Formats: sequence, structure tokens, C-alpha cells
Amino acid sequence: MLDTSPKTILIVDDNEVHRYALSKVLKARGVEVLQAGNGAEARELIKQAPDLVLMDIHLPDVMGYGLLQEFRNNPATAGTPVILMSATEPAPNARSAATSLGVKSFLTLPVVADDLWVTIQGAIRRQQHQTG
Repeated sequence: MLDTSPKTILIVDDNEVHRYALSKVLKARGVEVLQAGNGAEARELIKQAPDLVLMDIHLPDVMGYGLLQEFRNNPATAGTPVILMSATEPAPNARSAATSLGVKSFLTLPVVADDLWVTIQGAIRRQQHQTG
């Protein structure tokens, strides 16, 4: 059976409360957490090769979709699973754009801890099936 437990997750969200809450849940599951409050910080931390990225759609210096496109265009990060997050439900055209970039999972914040973990495991499983 494949291990779907990530070792490291990058959280990209300009809301410090969201980052803190997500980080607390993930650390309780034994996950190392990297935190970025904007696109510039995320560009640096993605170099540490996290197993998954939880990314807010609206960031102060870049839209999450733009940052996602950058990650997909970089061979080193192209296959990293990304789950998009928002405090509001993404518009259908936003979901369509993200799906075209390989995003299969969306979370509306706040999220229940167990739902977060199931979504993360599903994203890791899909990535493993695509590369395995």
C-alpha cells in the first residue's frame, strides 16, 4: 500500500490565522510545515521540495493561479500536488482554470481537520498514481 502521509507541506496564505490553524493540525499529524505569507516567500520555500502545497487563491503580490502556473512551468516543481484554498467558494471559471493546471482539490476555509487530512492524502495518492 502506498504511503499517502506527506512529510513536508508548504502553506501559502497571507492570512496568519489560517496559516497557524492549518499548521497546528498538520504538525499534530507529524508533518513538517513551511509557511509563506506571499508569492515571493513561496517561490523561495518551494525550493525545499515539499510533498504538497496548500495555497490560497488570493495573495497580496500574485494570484494563486499565477503562482501555480510558475510552479507547473518549473521542472523541479511541476509534479508537486497543489490544493487551492479560499475563504469563499471559487467561481466556476476559477475552478476551471485551476483544473487545467492540474489542481483536483479545493478547500473552503475554515476546514475540518479530518477533511483537510483526507483531501491531502487524496492529492498525494493521485500524484503517486500519475508518477508511478
